[in-house]
Amino acid sequence: MTFKSAMLAGALTLLVGCGHGYEGEYRAEGGSENQFIDAVAKIIGDQTLVIGKNYLDSNGERTEFAEIFVRESGSQSYLVFKKADGSEDAWKIVDQDTLERGGGLVSIRMKRVKS
Repeated sequence: MTFKSAMLAGALTLLVGCGHGYEGEYRAEGGSENQFIDAVAKIIGDQTLVIGKNYLDSNGERTEFAEIFVRESGSQSYLVFKKADGSEDAWKIVDQDTLERGGGLVSIRMKRVKS
């Protein structure tokens, strides 16, 4: 193994150990093209979430995950929450500080307010 390859392998190992890069406090916002649905989604979605290395806190309740990681699918990236039983929930990564859950008629956007 060359020195360059060893350095790259070491850097990748450090990055993997650092987490998924989306840890922080998020404010949830509803969103829809329809004004009525948008108003309802804003009421439902108006909450604060904390995403940790392997957990999600919402309304004082913590949900632990076996793993939280970023998955690339075509040109889109997703933050995937994988439970111990293997089930997954994927949130679309809009940008470095914005995640989106759902789609179609109603979606909830989470904007990072604190890292």
